[in-house]
Amino acid sequence: MSIEKKTKLVIISSPSGAGKTTLCKLLIKKMKNINLSISYTSRSKRLNEINGKDYFFITKKKFQSLKKQNFFIETATNFNNLYGSPFKNIISSKKRNQHILFDIDWKGARKIRRNYNKEDIIDFFILPPSKSELQRRLIKRGRDNQKEIKLRLSYAIEEMKHYNEYKYVLINEKVHKTVNQIEKIIDYHQLILNQKKILKSRLKKIINN
Repeated sequence: MSIEKKTKLVIISSPSGAGKTTLCKLLIKKMKNINLSISYTSRSKRLNEINGKDYFFITKKKFQSLKKQNFFIETATNFNNLYGSPFKNIISSKKRNQHILFDIDWKGARKIRRNYNKEDIIDFFILPPSKSELQRRLIKRGRDNQKEIKLRLSYAIEEMKHYNEYKYVLINEKVHKTVNQIEKIIDYHQLILNQKKILKSRLKKIINN
């Protein structure tokens, strides 16, 4: 009997600085059957970022034009920058029989849940070990000044209140350990799906014999 491979929409959300982007990059390297949904954004490209790999960098005018054309599954505004996930990423991943991974916030996750069956979604909320550790990470990455770090921390506290909207909540103490946990959970969902298929086949044989 053939093993069914059902593609899933995998969502990883976290407050800024908790490590979701790093986790997503490591997961893509670790798992061969998952594809990252590259978002579109109106924010400026950072020095270490590559257009088409990290984000598709476009103007606000172009972003708003695409939004009017229903190009995006979900959009969000963070720190006056626009972000959006295009429908075409899901279509492309399904054709390749791969899971699709979303690095988005809780607002984007809500919009995806409204558009897709919950059975097709595996969502994770990533928490930092503590608020002080989150602050340390924000300072360490050196992107923001003190005022911006305080603002991000205040947003982070509000974002963390939405953890209970997710199936899985993980504390990101050690990034490689967290990646392994995410991989095991995705594999577990595939295992359950296969077991259900096997059981259904056996029941059919019992009934028909």
